[in-house]
Amino acid sequence: MTTTTLTPAPVQAAENSPAPPEWVDWQVAHQIPGRLRIRIPRLNWDDEFARRLQRSLLRTTAISESRINAAACSLIVSYQAEMLSATAILDYLQAAIPAAGREREPNPSEKVGARNQGTWPTLGMPALTLAVAIAAAPLELPFSIVGGIVLAASIPLWQRVGQALTQQGQVTIDCLDALWLSYQLLQGNNIAGALALNLAAVGESLRQSKLQQLEDELYLLFEQEDAEIHWLSDRQRFAPVPEAAREGWLDSVEKTELLQNLKPVAQGAILPTLFLSGTWAILTGDLGRASALLPLDIGVSLRGVTPLAVVSTLTAAARQGVYIRNARVLEKLAQVDTLVFTRESFQDLITPELPVSWGIPYQCIHFATDAAAVEGLQEQLHRQGKRVAWITDSGTDCLAAQEDQVVISLGRGDFEAAADVILHSQDLQPLGYTFALARHTLATAYGSLAIATLPNLLVVAVGAFSGLNPVAAAAINGSSAILAELNSLRSPKLTP
Repeated sequence: MTTTTLTPAPVQAAENSPAPPEWVDWQVAHQIPGRLRIRIPRLNWDDEFARRLQRSLLRTTAISESRINAAACSLIVSYQAEMLSATAILDYLQAAIPAAGREREPNPSEKVGARNQGTWPTLGMPALTLAVAIAAAPLELPFSIVGGIVLAASIPLWQRVGQALTQQGQVTIDCLDALWLSYQLLQGNNIAGALALNLAAVGESLRQSKLQQLEDELYLLFEQEDAEIHWLSDRQRFAPVPEAAREGWLDSVEKTELLQNLKPVAQGAILPTLFLSGTWAILTGDLGRASALLPLDIGVSLRGVTPLAVVSTLTAAARQGVYIRNARVLEKLAQVDTLVFTRESFQDLITPELPVSWGIPYQCIHFATDAAAVEGLQEQLHRQGKRVAWITDSGTDCLAAQEDQVVISLGRGDFEAAADVILHSQDLQPLGYTFALARHTLATAYGSLAIATLPNLLVVAVGAFSGLNPVAAAAINGSSAILAELNSLRSPKLTP
């Protein structure tokens, strides 16, 4: 790639009419070892471009400081001169600056998912409802007005119930929530209903905002073309990804074994919960204790927190130059118990400490150096029920995709290869980090499930047998769901 000259060049003043989004004029104004001052006229009028550029540069560990002076149209970059040359930094800037100038991101309002259509706004209405419900008693507001406001805030919930019944023909967890809310409103427990709606909205807003933030970072890391990838240092790499593989990260979450196993359990528990609630009402004659069974959550919360854990992990891996294709691959990585190398040359790369960092017993590490050996070992390990990771040094090795295996490429060949994982360091050092990251994600998912489910079961049991204040029940259920989401974002303290 042609390197930008270090000699300062004349800079034309920015015109009133913006330049095309794909084009960015920039010049090196001043340069000393460890510090560059870049003049970019576009910084004077395009705040969004400045934000994207700053965000991109600050994610690069080789750049210790990045400051933008929009009035002076200047970008000041400080870097570790002992690690990098000025040429390497300029090569990186030559890719990063135009990338930041590409088409603007859609407005947040355009990114709102179909589940949130018709809500106004995500947190505004629930927060207003809770405030009105709390102030109703001291202000002596009419019950009908307060209940009507709470009911209006619950419209999205009723819309989801209607869609599930008419389009899917299913009774979902939203139906149980709607019945519980209806009973609270009929009993005049407006604060409990408003609090439940508010905490649900907070959890949804947190989930959507963090997912959007993490996905934005993934796209930023992956948006460069293969030819524009720069290896800035041994500690920071970017993972180039084929265009066709950049979609569906969240869709793949539904294909994981974890959710596939929990989904029928969660869905299958809904009708028995309704039946149990009705039976309990007949036996006890207490509708309040019977309604306490309705918020029962068996695995439903995991469908909300798992995408956060998955996308957070994919982003953390991408920052270190490790490309993991999707959630199902991540899950399979966590379950790997056998490694197979397809080249004899890999033996020279395996140091004594590497198998320890991989967490794989040495007797479960095999070498298959020709097609016949690969085929025979595939069949043998499949019969033994092994979860296999095949390690290859290029994207051209022909390995048939199977459910119990994952293909890891060192990226020495074609980046467009259909590998499940690509280690762009082109060595085995990040392999232990990759396995540890995957295992951490699976453990985090189970931990989040426990955080959300155990308090919920306790609340349901106490409410059904001895009675529990609906406000306390709503607070515990809603707070535990939010804590589960926060737990799913917990990053492991790992280094590749």
